Amino acid sequence: MCVSLGDGVSLLVNAGYGGSNCLFIEDDRQVLVETGGGRALSEIKPESVDLIINTHRHIDHVKGNGLFPRAKVCVHSRERASMDDVALVAASGGWSHLMEGGFQDHMDEFPVDPTLLYTQRPVHGTLADGQVIDCGKTRMEILHTPGHTAGHCSVFLPEEEILFTGDICLTAVGPNYADPDADIDDLMASIDRLIALKPRAMVTSHSKKVCNGSSAEVLAEFRGRIFQREERILDAIKEHPSDIHSLASQRLIYPKHPTRFVLFWEKCMIEKHLVRLEKAGMVKGSEEGLWYAA
Repeated sequence: MCVSLGDGVSLLVNAGYGGSNCLFIEDDRQVLVETGGGRALSEIKPESVDLIINTHRHIDHVKGNGLFPRAKVCVHSRERASMDDVALVAASGGWSHLMEGGFQDHMDEFPVDPTLLYTQRPVHGTLADGQVIDCGKTRMEILHTPGHTAGHCSVFLPEEEILFTGDICLTAVGPNYADPDADIDDLMASIDRLIALKPRAMVTSHSKKVCNGSSAEVLAEFRGRIFQREERILDAIKEHPSDIHSLASQRLIYPKHPTRFVLFWEKCMIEKHLVRLEKAGMVKGSEEGLWYAA
């Protein structure tokens, strides 16, 4: 499905599982932000795209890069090194100490079918905060918005006042900061930066909704979920000293664990909250792996 956001600016809505929405700029220079659109990418002639911008390295955002062989591929400099192994690097970090069994043993549960990985493309250039890309009538400003990953970026079209927030995803189960280089405080600062923009329209890599005129409220609610999760974790520890596995079994972040990967991501995020709470002097850990209220 293609949703027009303005003259030459479209949102290609991904209808499948394990993919992402894409922002398409049809101008003198044709630019595609994300390539995980699945069937929605059939709206674009492969040879027409000049530039691909990936907001970050995760497979659901880059898996269609190989469909556009003429396009240059750009990511933030902090994502570039990991683009060679996008399927596994982010997903497997920390698995051995948080989960039982080998990571590869559960690849059949991975959100993106590992047998359908994208055709490897080289990264031709890197993105920097504040960088402006001139497409013709349309200008795109790159905003480094770390937190989901260290090099995660959003894209702002200042004249059209359109904001594409990538995996600051605004979905019912977000936010996600399970990646090894994700950071809770960075993510909250990134959301605050986007709130200050007050765009006319805001779209993301995963929500099918176009947010018109209420971006500040929507982003603030999304940011508030981080504190709600932290409060639930702290309350659980106050009630009973617990390890990460016990805390995760209480589903303090995700209401369901349909796959072992969702359970793994819950543990990763709980671990980040525990580190944050420990720095604040609110909890303390033991050598046995139990966490206590300080």
